[in-house]
Amino acid sequence: MPDGGLDLGAIDLNLVHALDVLLRERNVTRAAAQLGLTQSAMSHRLKRLRELLEDPLLVPGRGGLVATARAQQLGHGLRCALEDLRGALSRREHFDPATSERTFVVVTTDFAEFEILPRVLQVTTREAPRICTVMREPWPGMVAALERGEVDLVIGPSLSPQPGLVQRRVGEDDFASCVRVDHPRLRRRLDLETYVELRHLVITPTGGDGMSPVDEALAARSLRRKVAMRVPHFVGAPFIVARSDLLLTAPRSLLVHAAELLPLRLFDPPLPLPTVRTVMTWHERVGDDPGHAYLRELAATCTRDAIAHRRGRRGRQESPARARSASKPGAKRA
Repeated sequence: MPDGGLDLGAIDLNLVHALDVLLRERNVTRAAAQLGLTQSAMSHRLKRLRELLEDPLLVPGRGGLVATARAQQLGHGLRCALEDLRGALSRREHFDPATSERTFVVVTTDFAEFEILPRVLQVTTREAPRICTVMREPWPGMVAALERGEVDLVIGPSLSPQPGLVQRRVGEDDFASCVRVDHPRLRRRLDLETYVELRHLVITPTGGDGMSPVDEALAARSLRRKVAMRVPHFVGAPFIVARSDLLLTAPRSLLVHAAELLPLRLFDPPLPLPTVRTVMTWHERVGDDPGHAYLRELAATCTRDAIAHRRGRRGRQESPARARSASKPGAKRA
């Protein structure tokens, strides 16, 4: 290595890209798959990087590979530098979905995957067959990942305003509550007293235990609910409710879907709750990127289509599953 630092003439840009993916994945096999390489080819690139940077970069640790201090230092700026370079090189180029081979990383909930992503796939299969969309579930560090350029788009509840983040509302829903149809405490009506007395299942996508809109609405009345279980995923929650005495309050669209498959009874919550808003969040750095603009418009359109379809379902006749549950002795619709 020259006295003045790393010899830029010795750097292969493919190695830089490989290093970025390796530092994010911390797994040679997954990194190789993302770049379309064999595992041995990726291992060879890691060996060259270690020799070039005179550092092991990734070492075995508990649960997989662990980045060295040098690798962590590199990782903070490498992704942003690559995004800036990509933007500088492609700024004058026209984005063509039909030929683009870009990979987009999108963070969203499992319910959004269930409701929106099939529509996204239908469009990209037709318009952008070479684009790859990598989905990740929400986690506490996703805002920092947006800032570093490791995530392209977050779809879900609105995030706390922060410098550099841009948000756009793409949908709305309201809350509903549900229990199993033969719940021993609920038949006709869910009142506030019963709501507070029952044990609740709570969905917390990022794994936290902070105040949700439901908890805030209860706290405004000096009330608290009894939380028996917290789960990170939306789609599995109604299945738990259908086989327990727990009460779930969640976006109505989720529960309407679930009630078509499961013996559930839906209720309006016994207190006013805010609207559930779905927003897209991205970093202003990619605001003028034509590929990112395509991704944003695609996600927004598919979300709107899903909402329109959802509203149509609500106006239709009751589902066979709910009709069967209503025909049981003593079962009444909410």
